[in-house]
Amino acid sequence: MTLDADKQITELAREIIRDAGKPYTPEQLAEIPSILAAKSRYFWCIDNQEFDIMPDVFTEEGFRTFWSGRPGLHDRDRQVAQNRRTCGLDMVPMHFGYNQIVHFTGPRSAQLLTKMHDYHTYKDNGDTYSGYGLYVDDLVKCDDDRWRIQTLRLTYRLLDGQLRQN
Repeated sequence: MTLDADKQITELAREIIRDAGKPYTPEQLAEIPSILAAKSRYFWCIDNQEFDIMPDVFTEEGFRTFWSGRPGLHDRDRQVAQNRRTCGLDMVPMHFGYNQIVHFTGPRSAQLLTKMHDYHTYKDNGDTYSGYGLYVDDLVKCDDDRWRIQTLRLTYRLLDGQLRQN
């Protein structure tokens, strides 16, 4: 099933794309690998079902989510619990993020645009649930100098199969 992308997330993505190509400062270039690693940690935690590590991917303060424009959870521990329920031990999840663009919004803040494909296979019968979409995340460099996701935004464009409701 194809879906219309959320208008707010699409507009944020357009702003990032419009700004792409402007030269980064040397300081920004030095931060980009850590910003990309923060998003990669999110995918790795879900795919390897490392839910005890996942809280450290998100900020403690000000964390929030938006799913296709609808407000989601505002607490990182509740978000981790939600990820545990939807991508738990009854499936093999796989997430692929690519074509990423970093847009700095301040010296210790950035937005990250990521195209995404996720693919979930249920262990009991091999059914799959798959989707394509895009993330626009807000990240901040915390006091320990580690980049973390403060706002997680996802809008799907294509869904195939059914995600079970646990």
